[in-house]
Amino acid sequence: MAVLDGRIRVGLEPAELEALAVAREVAKLSRADLAVALVAGWTGATTVAATMICARLAGIEVFATGGSGGVHRGAERSFDVSADLEELAEAPVTVVASGAKAILDLPKTLEVLETKGVPVIAYRQDALPAFWSRDAGLRAPLRLDTPGEIASAHRMRRRLGLAGGQLVANPIPAEAEIPGAEMAPHIET
Repeated sequence: MAVLDGRIRVGLEPAELEALAVAREVAKLSRADLAVALVAGWTGATTVAATMICARLAGIEVFATGGSGGVHRGAERSFDVSADLEELAEAPVTVVASGAKAILDLPKTLEVLETKGVPVIAYRQDALPAFWSRDAGLRAPLRLDTPGEIASAHRMRRRLGLAGGQLVANPIPAEAEIPGAEMAPHIET
């Protein structure tokens, strides 16, 4: 999904994806600027939050992405919290990711998601994955082991009248993992 010349595009042709990849004036679009981008005719790549909005509008209930946003380190001073968390609390879309981005404050991210009523479900493991690491050193709040269970939880939220979606933390395959202990010094630097 993207915005091309002020139009939401769900499903890009290879040529459109290539053009987006090499374009010079591409905005990073989230929930705060999506409407302006459409009115002003911008081209932009969508964050998880904007992708959730576009998915909801298109009737798409599940999508996959690399990593979700969250509470940034030092947010108690900067107030830097991704709009992804707010959209997860509002849009009835299941987002499958390899976890929240490891550069974030993951305990605070989990706390905000819990406060907003967003289930964070680890797929087939108890540990919370963090983007390129299978284990962020935190226990996942919830665990489900089959796609059917995850789909049932998605549908049950709707039946219960609960707002928002759910975040499914699907760990990166073991052979592609960069362990958290190896990444931590790079993140700190």
